[in-house]
Amino acid sequence: MCQLCGEGTFAAHAIALSERPQEILCGLRWIGTYKAAALGETEQLLRKVQAFSDVRKAMWKSPIVALSRTVDDATFEYFAGISVEPAEAMPAGFELQHIPEMTVASSWHGHEDGDVLAHYGQILDWLRANGLRRDRTNCDHREEYPHDVNLDAPPALRLMLPVESVSDQMPKGGGFTASAV
Repeated sequence: MCQLCGEGTFAAHAIALSERPQEILCGLRWIGTYKAAALGETEQLLRKVQAFSDVRKAMWKSPIVALSRTVDDATFEYFAGISVEPAEAMPAGFELQHIPEMTVASSWHGHEDGDVLAHYGQILDWLRANGLRRDRTNCDHREEYPHDVNLDAPPALRLMLPVESVSDQMPKGGGFTASAV
């Protein structure tokens, strides 16, 4: 059984709605092409944020949070950071990003789960099946990596798509359909 989502196999992770509280992230911003990202530029940001996380003296290690937003057909903006306290010191070149609370459709993506984009496609299908709409007000995607993620291994992260207020979208009959990918 999957320890992260309770499903029967690691390759079939449930999709569920969850809440993310408002937070302050300390991290790095990048704007570039999908091609440059595929060549490792966003991974370099993740490595720098992970190095910052490693040297912090905090009792709790925040996941590495990555937010992305499409700029145009070839370009997107990417911010990777960790949750910090308002007065905490930050490394040179890092910036603070205030993130509002959000409701997200999320699913764990493990090392053996294949293509991340295909997994996002399954989350989109789940949203449509449940009558939900994406909320792109603050970002298009939110991803959370364990603070000790091995960035040299296949991807292991929580995939999230922000959704519009759920209370106005509750399907007739009560709840949402639990689903596995």
